This record gives sequence, structure tokens and C-alpha cells, in this order.
Amino acid sequence: MGRKFRFCGDGDCPDWVLAEIHANLAQLTTDQLNELGEHTAKSILGANLSESDLNQIYPKGSLDAPKGAIACLRFLLTSAARYDTDVSVFGTELQQLGLPKEHAATMCRLLAQYVQKIRSVLRDNSLRINQLESFECNIPKNTIDCIQLKLGIQNEIVDGLPKQTSHTVNLNRNDALLLLNELKAVRDTMENYNFDKKYTEQK
Repeated sequence: MGRKFRFCGDGDCPDWVLAEIHANLAQLTTDQLNELGEHTAKSILGANLSESDLNQIYPKGSLDAPKGAIACLRFLLTSAARYDTDVSVFGTELQQLGLPKEHAATMCRLLAQYVQKIRSVLRDNSLRINQLESFECNIPKNTIDCIQLKLGIQNEIVDGLPKQTSHTVNLNRNDALLLLNELKAVRDTMENYNFDKKYTEQK
């Protein structure tokens, strides 16, 4: 039976996280880890993380290593915040996973600094996979019974990095009406849920 970790909700640490800790995070200097951790924490809160930021920490070349490190740091910080992990416990568990003591101390400082803000973001986004930032609906030229949806997404994870993205979807008229009816049904369900929850709390 594998060791259980509080920051993983008293579950196993994912193998990919363990691999990134050994092969990536532990190889950085504490200053590099702190800088990368700062960028990652701020990206969790909604800030953009550019490749130029990463080039100041990693030598120019493949972005596989920084992307892996960021994905790992996002998991560590958000999981520790989600499961209300004590900072000292977090540091001990990171050392048990192979992160050097000085590096674990850096991660503890980052968690203590950002944990409340990260929890707030997790609560606000608890029912969102990616945050919808903008929405446009158009009728393309020279088409029949077709509409075009343009969705702007904030902080979509692309290759391990949070980015602002846009997606275009073409729908025929019947599919669009079906989608609209389904979205209205979801809205009504959520409104009823919020009303019932508020009524229960007031009793």
C-alpha cells in the first residue's frame, strides 16, 4: 500500500507529480523555484504566464521542462489549498517525496502567501473547467441555416500553461436551438438549486 499524503486529500501522490519533483523541481535552484512558483501562483489567480517569463528561468529551448514544472506546481499549490493542508505538514510531505529541505521551505512560503487567494479562486471556479471570458454569435456570409459561435476562454491549460484562447464552433439551426433549450434547462436547474439552498439556510 502506498503512502498517503494530506495535500492529496489523504490519497496517493500521482506518479507524474513524483516524477516532476525528482526530475524537474529538485534540479532548480531555490531562487529559480521561488520565481517559477510566484509566476505559477499568480497564474492560478488569473494572471497571464508568458513564455518570456519562463525563458528567464530556463535556458531557451524546449518548453517541456518548464511546462511540466508549472503543471506540477499548480497541482501542489491547488491541492494543498483545496485540502486545507497545514504548511508544516505540506513541507514534510514534500521532503518525503524527495524535494530538498530548502526547496520544500520555498514551497511552504509560497503556500502561506497565496493559500487564501487560491482557495477563493477554487471556490469561485468550483463548477468551471475553463472560465468563459467572451461570447459572440454570428451568421456567416453565404450560409444557409448556420450560425457561428466564438468562445473566448480565460486560463485554459494548453500544453501545461494557462492561456487565453478562442474557439470557433459552427452549428446548424436545429442544433443551435437544441443547445439553447438545454442551456435554459441547466440555468433553471441552477436557479432552483440556489433558491432551495438559500431557503434551507434561512430556516
